Amino acid sequence: MSHPTEYDLSIVLPTCNRATLLERTLAAIWSTTSCNYQIIVVDGASTDATPAVLSEAQADFGDRLRVLREDARSGFTKATNLGFRAATGRNLLWLNDDARPLPGALDMAVQQMDSSPENVGLLALFHHYAGVRNIAYELAHRGRTYRLLHVRGTLYANFALGRRPTFEQVDYFDEQFYANAADPDLSLKIWHAGMQVVPAYGCIIDHDEITDDRRAADASRAADDNAALFAKWGLPPRNNLRNDFNPTNPCTLRGLRHADVRQAA
Repeated sequence: MSHPTEYDLSIVLPTCNRATLLERTLAAIWSTTSCNYQIIVVDGASTDATPAVLSEAQADFGDRLRVLREDARSGFTKATNLGFRAATGRNLLWLNDDARPLPGALDMAVQQMDSSPENVGLLALFHHYAGVRNIAYELAHRGRTYRLLHVRGTLYANFALGRRPTFEQVDYFDEQFYANAADPDLSLKIWHAGMQVVPAYGCIIDHDEITDDRRAADASRAADDNAALFAKWGLPPRNNLRNDFNPTNPCTLRGLRHADVRQAA
């Protein structure tokens, strides 16, 4: 009886009608990553050149590329969960179709996770972020600044690498979120389960944050997603006077102590 190959890393990549960006991301993974990885592309019913890009990529990646096609786009959260559940890697990571790992980034993240204690739930990969609020950590690389963010004093991962059993334990992304808020929610679930989210130093993702019709459509749901996040966890209002992240205490758990009661209500 044959068994699915277990890879060092499964990279889940949801996409829809962004063929050019997807092609760049796949090329970046190909040229920067040496570990034994698979890519699971979840195509949200693209009507552009995405199928052609994936067909051509299949010739290069072979069995390491798996394509799951939705009948209609379900949004980032559900699409990524679909990929997570199909993954066979011992570690999982998601990437956006406008995000590209810098050389060695994913290999180093796998190595860091392999040497991390069991209570490390997620590694937070540094990424380009143009905003100025909610900055937890930052580093400069070749004249560009890359950051990690916090939500009301608790570190979370916009791009995270974690062991597959960890993702299974917290049941992946909460599908009440459409596109926004799913990544801080996942990190809050990790903290609340008694594990940690820690920086993955040297592991950098270039993230273009391209504004187009698809992103604009997702942004229209951002307010509802964020409201659901704050209601779920009882998070406090923003501190407008100062950045309230403390690197010596990267998880304040403010508001989380009553989360189980609220979710059961």
